[in-house]
Amino acid sequence: MKKLTARQLTLMAFCLLLGLCAKRIISPVTNVLTDFFRIPGGSAAVGFSLAFLVIGRELAAVPGAATAMGFVQGLLAIALGFSGYQGPLAIITYTLPGLVIDLTAWAMRDRGLPYFIVSSVLACEVSAFMSNLLVFHLGGVALLLWQLMAACSGVAGGICASVLYARVARIVRLGGIKS
Repeated sequence: MKKLTARQLTLMAFCLLLGLCAKRIISPVTNVLTDFFRIPGGSAAVGFSLAFLVIGRELAAVPGAATAMGFVQGLLAIALGFSGYQGPLAIITYTLPGLVIDLTAWAMRDRGLPYFIVSSVLACEVSAFMSNLLVFHLGGVALLLWQLMAACSGVAGGICASVLYARVARIVRLGGIKS
């Protein structure tokens, strides 16, 4: 395995921190909607958080980058008290979506809008499924709504990731961030 450059590590760290912050900013807004349905709001906000893992994975352009960023996000969420009901299980619910992003990057060669949407939706679905399996234990209509919100959040996050990546990658390519 080749060594990561300071530039790659910086971009990965920046994206994983933005992902944590995005979830903290978006969650109160999505909770207004999900409280009405009496289901946890994390699945509606996770798409915007995971969008930054997709962006970071593409900026670093290293296999396993999203998995590593998800693992570090999980550790930071626990250390900073952002893990909510999940507690130490946050390491699993943050790392597995990163693994899914890496697997999607391996499977899809084209890095257009479909890649960003598919990787975000799959990562959101895995995150919501694992959160439900480990913590919430929803069933029936509540689980269906939970997973549908995760998919919608993934689509929105994937679109945002595609737009942001195009702009940030251009800045990085033009030398805005030197190694």
